[in-house]
Amino acid sequence: MIERYEGWMLAKSMISHIGNEKTGSTPILRTIYIYVDGLGERQIPYINGNSIRGKLRRLLMLDFLNLLGLSIEELDIKLYHVLFSGGLLESTDETYGTIDLTLRKAIRAKLIPLSLMGCAIGNQMLQGKLKVGHAFPVCEEYKNYLPEELKQDERAVIPVRVFTDESFQTRRDELKADREDDEQAVQMKVDYECFIPGTKFYHWFSLELPTPLERSCFGRMIELFRQSPFLGGKSAVGLGEVEFSYTPDIPSSEEYLNFVLTNKEQIKAFLKELGEKV
Repeated sequence: MIERYEGWMLAKSMISHIGNEKTGSTPILRTIYIYVDGLGERQIPYINGNSIRGKLRRLLMLDFLNLLGLSIEELDIKLYHVLFSGGLLESTDETYGTIDLTLRKAIRAKLIPLSLMGCAIGNQMLQGKLKVGHAFPVCEEYKNYLPEELKQDERAVIPVRVFTDESFQTRRDELKADREDDEQAVQMKVDYECFIPGTKFYHWFSLELPTPLERSCFGRMIELFRQSPFLGGKSAVGLGEVEFSYTPDIPSSEEYLNFVLTNKEQIKAFLKELGEKV
């Protein structure tokens, strides 16, 4: 069974989510082309689902270690990458073409965050149960793709570029040691494109065949997101703050938290064993 959680996110501060393109020296928002009935092909900015997923993965894994009483410094470097970035597929002559079903079953049973988010360990690829959608602005160009509730939002008849602007930051003088005593410091102004406060986004999560523990772990992940509700870059200076709502209600985290705390020592032992395998 696939469970889908649909809803919206609302920008409470500017959001910077830069793509690979620039207008002159100005980094611009990540964009994608969509087809709009009656208008043809249009380019709109959006927030990539992989960026959202990466943010939530880091929150969930750090919380998992905290619940276990472990620090990042205690992890093998490869195990750190398995947890926080998904790992890297590797193969040797001994493991090529073999699937360790016992290992996969143990990860599903004991490391619930990894089962939810997925990972690669050695030559083993464990598919995550969680899918994360892109966040598209509620706007005129995307209106036909919105659920009925958001089609009624006043923003759904407004062109998307009303919700973008340019901001700037200044770079500190990094060349102090290389300057002559009488040489004046130079500050650099850097412009960048951003979504403005008040931009609303359509967004969704889905869970594929989740167990009760995986569903509860998803609930914990959303709790952590509410505690640190930031997307995109420059959150250290207040950018990227959002509020959000999803339907149906997000599951309770109680079952997952009880499982981790009750089985803390077994989970820590398995993590140590896993660290020796990667």
